Parts: sequence; structure tokens; C-alpha cells
Amino acid sequence: MLCQITYRKLYKGASMITLKEIAQFAGVSTSTVSRALNNDLRISFSQRQRIHQIADEHHYTKHIVKAVPASAPCGFPLRNIGMIVPEINSGYYSRLVDTAAAYFAKYSYSILLRLSCFDLQTLLLHIVGFSHLEIDGLLIVIDDAEAITDEVYQAIEKTRLPVILITAQYQPHMDYDSIYVDEKRGIREGLEHLRDRGYRRIGFVGEKMTHGRLSAFRDILQELSLPLCEELVLINSSRAEECGYEGMKALLRANTHPDAVFAGYDQIAIGALKAIDEAGLRIPDDIAVIGFDNIVLSGYIHGGLTTIDPALEDMISIGVRILLNRINRELETVPQQIALKPELIIRRTT
Repeated sequence: MLCQITYRKLYKGASMITLKEIAQFAGVSTSTVSRALNNDLRISFSQRQRIHQIADEHHYTKHIVKAVPASAPCGFPLRNIGMIVPEINSGYYSRLVDTAAAYFAKYSYSILLRLSCFDLQTLLLHIVGFSHLEIDGLLIVIDDAEAITDEVYQAIEKTRLPVILITAQYQPHMDYDSIYVDEKRGIREGLEHLRDRGYRRIGFVGEKMTHGRLSAFRDILQELSLPLCEELVLINSSRAEECGYEGMKALLRANTHPDAVFAGYDQIAIGALKAIDEAGLRIPDDIAVIGFDNIVLSGYIHGGLTTIDPALEDMISIGVRILLNRINRELETVPQQIALKPELIIRRTT
């Protein structure tokens, strides 16, 4: 299905600009401009950034007229929400996107999805890019490994769009509606559960994107007067199941292995379970394993993985409601930052 694309000024009485004119400003072809404005990765980052900057300086926005499906009723609304997430490879983020799409669809909205790839410059580029698309609002998911800098706030402000953010933790200087899960509370419940089951040598397996959860893990071990054994903390260069598998094998090679392992997230835990099985050890008698995120597979692996549920369904339903209220001007209060309580899901691995 083809789209007709034109460009229009943001202020009244201004003349239209063409792709050719933007291309002349940038010194590139019209096809390059079109691709850059759609964040096509075939165009270099610096060139995309320059073309977006030119568009910003001249206050132009892209207007997309889409063909209406033949089955749609007269006056069928063409409404879009922009959404930025770090990735869709993990079980957590793929479920988050699916859930958001389903909730927005109830209100006749579709999602235009962009991936930040855990990179600040890519995140900024997508925020700016959405200002040139015809969307009603923006949902931005910021991972614990990403920082919400002044540049991010400035880029959001320039879009002039209703925005809601989903963050990994409380943000003391947040100027926009946001939702976060109290991950530290969830990790505390998990460690208290392990302590109450008699586990004392508790290790941690994670990767570079889980440093926030590792920091909480260290803090809470001390608060609970449990030993913090740095030799039982393994941060792997790989990710997901491979991270858990290789990390757990490394811990098992140590002179004294842990009697329980807290994994940075469920996919890491799944890899750790495989390594424990291969070593001929019993779960949870020899080693207990606990994850985080409560992905769908966690309920089926090894009789059920004990994990922390991040209240994803509540997160999305509340976020969608707040964003749509902002779009419809039904919410005129100051920005609110909402904390959600995670839930410990106890299964057979502990």
C-alpha cells in the first residue's frame, strides 16, 4: 500500500516545501532526503542527523496520507502513536510491545515502532524523527542501561507531543508523565524468599544491561545481613540465554559454587538452568535459581522458574490511559510519576 507524502509548514500562511528543496539545502538527492526522514539505516548517521536538523530549522513536518482499507467505514480515523523501545529480541520487550499494540488498538490507534538499540544518539534521532511524522502521542521506554539526559528532555520538548515514559527506576527530575516498576522492592522479595528457604551463598549472573539490578542486589544483601561474595558475581559479555549458560558454568568451576543464583532476567536464568543440569546438580536442592520479568516461557521451563513479575500489564494499561487522556486534553494536572509494585512468583526452581 503506497503513501502520498508532502511537507507542510507548522505555521499558517507559509508555502509548501518540496523534497527537492530540502535536498538542495542538504546537498543530496531527494531519495536520500526521503530515506533519511524515515530513519533508513542505509543513510549514514551523520547525514540523517544533518537532514533532520535542516527540517527542524525550517519548522517542517512530514504529512502522511495513507490509503484507507476498503473495509473501513466512512470517516475511518487514521491515528498513530509513536513508540520507542531498546529492542524486541528479548521476551520482556517483545511482550511489552505486543501488549501496548493491543491496548492502543482498542482505541483505534496503531503503533509506529522504533528501536533505540540501547544507544543515546539513536534514541535522540528517533525522537526527532517522530516530530516529522503525523502521530498523536509518544511512548518512550528507557532501559536501565540508558540515561535520561538533558538532551533527551530537550528533544522531547521540541516534538510538542503528549509523551509518557516507562523507566527502570524513579527519576528525581522527571518533567513528563512516567511509570516505573520498583525493581529494588522486587529484588528484596526475591532475596528474602531465598533467605527464608535457607540459602546463604547467593550469586548473581548478569550482563552489561543489568547493572541497576546488580546494584540493588548488592545493597539488599547487606540490608538483609546476607554475605556478599564478589567471586559469586558474574557479569558476562554475552546476553540472554548464552549469558546465563556461560556465566553459570564459570561459577560452577569455582572452588565453592553458590547455593542459589539470582539472574539479571529470565532468559539469563534459563541459560543458567541448562548449565546446572549439565553439571548433574539438582534444582533447587543443590542450586536454586530465580529470574526477573516473568516472561511466558518462565512458567514452562524446568517445572516453572521462580521470578519477579514487573506488572507489565498494569504498566501498559495505565500508560495508555494517561497518554490518551493527555491527547484528548482530559488530563490537565502536573506530570505524574507512578510506581508499580512487582510480584514474586514462586515456582519449582526455588
